[in-house]
Amino acid sequence: MAGKRGTPVPRPIKGTEYEIFFGSAAAQRGWTDLKASAKNALADAFDYLTAHPAKYDPDRCYRLRGDLETVLVNGEALPQWQYKVTDGARLWYAVDEPNAKAKEPGRVYITRAATGHPNETDSKKNFR
Repeated sequence: MAGKRGTPVPRPIKGTEYEIFFGSAAAQRGWTDLKASAKNALADAFDYLTAHPAKYDPDRCYRLRGDLETVLVNGEALPQWQYKVTDGARLWYAVDEPNAKAKEPGRVYITRAATGHPNETDSKKNFR
């Protein structure tokens, strides 16, 4: 299969990495906005999410709590995390762990991408 000249080459994932998917059209639009405003920080976030999305980092990445603790993805309740892209920008995502028996990689579903701080996490019941 021949590709067109000038077409970007998608980054392949390693066997131990997670695949990343958009959970909604709104998340995809937010990703595009983040890419325009914080390209390098978003590239770092992508690397983090493909390598170890469920790794707690008190300064950058943690599970959401309360009403935001889980999110429904394809009919399954998955844990929802938040990644601080910049001081204000945030990614919310759900982690579907790999299935070793089925030889399926883990998946990360971006549920929200925002250039500003989400108001929903201002409540103590939903934050860390």
